[in-house]
Amino acid sequence: MNDFLQNITLHQSAGALLVVALVMRVVLSMVLTGLVKQAQKTKNQLDNHLIEAVALPLKTMIWFGLVFFLIDLFKGELEFFLSLIAYINIVPIFIVAWAMIRMVSGIEAYLIKRKSKVNSDSIRLISRLTKILIGIGIALGLAQHLGFSVSGLLTFGGVGGIVIGFAAKDMLSNIFGGLMLQMDRPFSTGDWIRSDQFEGTVEKIGWRMTRIRTFSKNPIYIPNSIFSSIPIETPSRMTNRRIKETIGIRYDDIAQMPIIVAEIESMLTAHKEIDQTQPLRVYFNYFNASSLDINVYAFSKTTEKDKYQQLKQQILLEIANIIARHKAEIAYPTQTINIHK
Repeated sequence: MNDFLQNITLHQSAGALLVVALVMRVVLSMVLTGLVKQAQKTKNQLDNHLIEAVALPLKTMIWFGLVFFLIDLFKGELEFFLSLIAYINIVPIFIVAWAMIRMVSGIEAYLIKRKSKVNSDSIRLISRLTKILIGIGIALGLAQHLGFSVSGLLTFGGVGGIVIGFAAKDMLSNIFGGLMLQMDRPFSTGDWIRSDQFEGTVEKIGWRMTRIRTFSKNPIYIPNSIFSSIPIETPSRMTNRRIKETIGIRYDDIAQMPIIVAEIESMLTAHKEIDQTQPLRVYFNYFNASSLDINVYAFSKTTEKDKYQQLKQQILLEIANIIARHKAEIAYPTQTINIHK
């Protein structure tokens, strides 16, 4: 009879724990809902990301508490629970680490969405490094809790790091190359880059390699260490596009040359899409084999490829009209043959 009463007491205690856990779960949901509503009223959206990050770990902690106290309650009845209780108390460490990693991810998403002055690739790199440091810290803490010597592990890790460094020097050089790309930022994700070996748009800057999508839509995977040894051009960061053309007229039209050059220069000077703060030159430059060459040199305000092509087309057609108005012609290769009887 006493055993029966004791069993009833244990079951009643378990039922009470379940009720408490359910009440705490409902209360937590109400509190989180209220916090979310308050956070939505603020201009800064960082609090929304942080609340979302900690919500799931907090809910998990409630159910872990229920399981922990149930195991503690029944540990006298089952020997398995008695041995399990010695290890289950480290679970909150993992839950806290999980919450911290989710918070770091939330801050990362907020900063990228906010489009702050900090480069998105740098934000992702810092986020990854922070998560790795959290993981290392948790691993060392668990090792200490389980009775391992942390100082011994660190010493072994130092010696092992030297060995691994020699064995994987190429991989490490690529990783450090990726860090230098994040620090120096010669290009970012979405930039158009060009070198003698490749040209395309940067899709991803990874730990070990960078993925570039060529204009033929093929992906190229380039080890990060390569970028420290080759020159890289970033056309997407240009401030202007250059117009540089050589236009030739016939030798028969040399008398019209001064007025043609002057009108072309006036047209470019008055054009609203030509950047007047940049060099602008129109000169008769060269006696060529079949033409008198005029150099046209200017910079457009736009950097967009399509708008630049339309602007250049408009300017070339206007130059052709200026030449035609003065009864001159654009030259093409010709030969003169003198026949003697």
